[in-house]
Amino acid sequence: MKSSILITGASGGIGQALVHRLADQFQIYATGRKTEVLESLPQGVLTLTGDLASDTFRAQLSGWAMGVTSVVHNAGYAPNIAAEDTDSDFDRMVFESNVIAPLDLTRKLQPSLAQGSPGRVVSISSFATHDPFPGFRAYAASKSALESLVRSLPGETDGQVIGFNIALAAVETPALRAFADTSMVPPEAALDPDAVAAAVERLLSGEFDDRSGERFLLSVDHALPS
Repeated sequence: MKSSILITGASGGIGQALVHRLADQFQIYATGRKTEVLESLPQGVLTLTGDLASDTFRAQLSGWAMGVTSVVHNAGYAPNIAAEDTDSDFDRMVFESNVIAPLDLTRKLQPSLAQGSPGRVVSISSFATHDPFPGFRAYAASKSALESLVRSLPGETDGQVIGFNIALAAVETPALRAFADTSMVPPEAALDPDAVAAAVERLLSGEFDDRSGERFLLSVDHALPS
């Protein structure tokens, strides 16, 4: 019987690659905002459309996905806006999606994850946490907080739930091209989403369980250790 996994942000470019990569190994529970994309995912993938910034939806989602033993926190909100054009409401919106949502889901699903012996949580983070770039201050701060959440899991659960952070450089997705054209980020400088999915697959395999809590850089110049 397959283990079950929840993948958030499954209607985005990286999320779709994750689903396609992992579908043969896991019973996938996939959530995202775009119903039409979720409906196009491989047969057998269970889907639920909604907004992770909603308390109500997170309660629904955690009940629906109860039984999973792994989670990939892939969903993220990354608006590129100069700091002087933002306010505290903007900051709260970014943190609600990128920090509060995964924190809340992980807490709600902890009894389920612990059944994985160990349960595994992978966060899709960013190079911005150590090399923030203009317009992404709130995003960078939120991803740093997400990484701290994942590092805390083994100690909080007596090792029943472990976690890993993957800090990504540019990935070739519509989200990247929404703010960076090819003159800013040439295609050869951007990762293929399938490379991200392959790295997540390795972290979920047990190969890196003794390195729980670590942060792995992933770019065209950085890969998981062999």
